[in-house]
Amino acid sequence: MAGFENQAGFTLSNSKLQLAEVIYSDERFILNNVDEIYYNETLNFEKDKETKILALLQAAFNELLIKKPLQSSSVSFALPFELFNVIQIPYDNTLLHQDLIEEFKWEFSVLYPYLSTTDFVIQYFEIEKNNLIDQSSVIVIAIHRKYLQLIHNFCSNNNLKLKFIDNIHVASERALMLNYVSASRGLTMSVYLANKYFSLIFSIDGKPIYFKVIPLNDATEIPSLLLTETSSQKSFNISRNLIDNAYITGEEISETIIHTLNNALEIEFKYFNPFDKINAGPNLFGNKYYAEKFNSFSASAGIAYRLT
Repeated sequence: MAGFENQAGFTLSNSKLQLAEVIYSDERFILNNVDEIYYNETLNFEKDKETKILALLQAAFNELLIKKPLQSSSVSFALPFELFNVIQIPYDNTLLHQDLIEEFKWEFSVLYPYLSTTDFVIQYFEIEKNNLIDQSSVIVIAIHRKYLQLIHNFCSNNNLKLKFIDNIHVASERALMLNYVSASRGLTMSVYLANKYFSLIFSIDGKPIYFKVIPLNDATEIPSLLLTETSSQKSFNISRNLIDNAYITGEEISETIIHTLNNALEIEFKYFNPFDKINAGPNLFGNKYYAEKFNSFSASAGIAYRLT
């Protein structure tokens, strides 16, 4: 495929570095590597110095390379929920781009008065009014510049070309849409579990209309929280009987969790495989991450699949 570069997708969490690498060979895309390495100690992105984070990240990266060298010089990163601020707010769809950015910054400053908007980079998705949302809205995702600089510094230290940085669930959605035709039809709910957070994205015909990240004390809260989020609310007219497809991904998702959610919500959650539609290199057939833990690599796969 003209213009495609081999690309490695990394997911950075507070405990480990995950990798999914995609190469283009013999006129087809091939999944070349799936792996993960735990750090020597748990990271605290808010409190730890950049030097410590880079040192732990470098050690994990070096271990990955020792096990199997990269065939990619281009890399992309999916970053954890705690590095982002996500809000969904009404907006005036007649505003120009720069006016929208200023409006988002003002909303951001109201919600987070202790943060400086100049320190953040903002991405947004416009959502037109529809039968589920009674006014036009926008999903705003903000990340502090220091985290982008940290990833840039890591790539510079390793002579890597940085292509994309994204939120883990947004990255995972790309893998979902590419692997499952049903995810782009009707109303789809996807749930991502990670560390002390879970998030959900509702999409209509493959286009996101709702995104929310929810902190957790423990996993026992998930069924009741999902029951609330899948009930009709003031500005979001959702009900469980309208959901055509439901998918779940993330860390340590057991059959017990899926069974509990299926019973609590009376919805059949699908445990999706982000590698379902891509050719796998012969070295992966004995790889436990590819064969058994594929669900936890949805963000790495999704960011590796990203072309634009």
